[in-house]
Amino acid sequence: MTPTVAIVGAGFGGLAVALELKAAGIESFTVLERADEVGGVWQANTYPGAACDVPSVIYQFSRHLKPDWSRRFGSRQEIRDYLREVSIESGVREHVRFGAEVVAATFDEDGARWEVELADGETLAVDVLVCATGQLSRPKLPDVEGRERFAGAQFHSAEWDHSADLAGKRVVVVGGGASAIQVVPAIAGQTAHVTVVQRSPSWIVNKYDWTQGRVERALSHVPALLHAYHKLMWWWFESRYPIVLRRLDPVRRVWQGQRRWTIRRIVKDPAKVTACTPDYALGCNRVLLSSEWYPTIARPDVDVVRAGVQAMTAGGVVTSEGQEIAADVVVWCTGFTATEYLAPIKIKGRDGLEIRDAWADGPEAYLGLATPGFPNLFMSYGPNTGSLTNTIISLLEYQAGYIRRAVEHIARGGHAVDVRRDVHDAFNAELQHRLQRTVFTTGCPGWYTTAAGKVTTVWVGSHVEYRRRTRRFDPSAYHALAPRPRAVGAGA
Repeated sequence: MTPTVAIVGAGFGGLAVALELKAAGIESFTVLERADEVGGVWQANTYPGAACDVPSVIYQFSRHLKPDWSRRFGSRQEIRDYLREVSIESGVREHVRFGAEVVAATFDEDGARWEVELADGETLAVDVLVCATGQLSRPKLPDVEGRERFAGAQFHSAEWDHSADLAGKRVVVVGGGASAIQVVPAIAGQTAHVTVVQRSPSWIVNKYDWTQGRVERALSHVPALLHAYHKLMWWWFESRYPIVLRRLDPVRRVWQGQRRWTIRRIVKDPAKVTACTPDYALGCNRVLLSSEWYPTIARPDVDVVRAGVQAMTAGGVVTSEGQEIAADVVVWCTGFTATEYLAPIKIKGRDGLEIRDAWADGPEAYLGLATPGFPNLFMSYGPNTGSLTNTIISLLEYQAGYIRRAVEHIARGGHAVDVRRDVHDAFNAELQHRLQRTVFTTGCPGWYTTAAGKVTTVWVGSHVEYRRRTRRFDPSAYHALAPRPRAVGAGA
């Protein structure tokens, strides 16, 4: 009997699993998506300037290459439309239930199945549960005193209020990460003034973006050349992996020096230069791409303050340095709860164990896919599977292949599988040991680590290594649970 599968989320991760199952002839799956369209973060984030910072040729499914991207780096809308088209053309869309928000999942040990509860009270029983909710699905707002007193408009970049008129307004943008460096250049000029308040600046390199020309589009329509270009770019990005290793500090220092020189050349104002120059190792946080950020910061109607927001008043914000900044609109570009995997879904495994308790010391999973005590639960983009030097899409595809092989194994054996504690612990001990040799553990700010300093988001090795380690499903790494009870008279 083919197991039934519930996939939570219809972003790149969830669709990767759905496409893999569909291609293998497995039709007994349902994708549960809380929004009204596929796309994940590309459906949810509608802020001005939203776009990808990975070249489109490798930021797509390897078996569904789009030949006619309008730009080298796809816009938010174009990526969302791409995912919609893939879901339709592949037949996956007919498996998606929109408006289906998962709030809880409990493992039924008697039936060895997952009871999945939706927000509307409906409960689904499935054999395999795949959580593909991603790391960037829940906006994070800092705990700031007096937020309710602010008289103007305020919203998170991931929940952009398009009814807010920014024309002629004083806007404070809190944060200096991936969203902020796209938002600020997009709104500067239409506002009266923009002030960026950031606790820690990001390392930013030029984004060499351009409109795809006729020759590029023509070559892209030749399948062999399109696939060759995809592989060439993939290997080029893969070759950058060693930059995260501490032993390449000399190379990193040269690169950092070049970026500091670029900041001074463009920004000029010494105070702004100081506020925009990172004081941590390049690579230990995500290196961002923008050719517009520093020219925008150099504008006379844009200021940048290196501080946090401590409080809000009716007329603006108060920084951690005590500076009061007047504002009509506050935009929170403060990121996501990336280290709080699977939240706010309440997941209970064997013996009533809640996953938040299992992860009290920080999220962990074998290969980033499975956690002991939660049989037949797999994750896409789970703990320690984030990508810094190459496209996340290939990692999602490797995980999808592993999950498909797990489903096939479960179908053959007729039993649930639960990753062994010793295998899980050995994998994570190795991972954390290797992380000590990377720049991720040098104490830099950001969302790669928990409050206790544990790195729980990024993969420690190359993509080639992860592909090798997930190429086959090894049954010996799992306990086989008792077969599911079958009803009297059930067919073979």
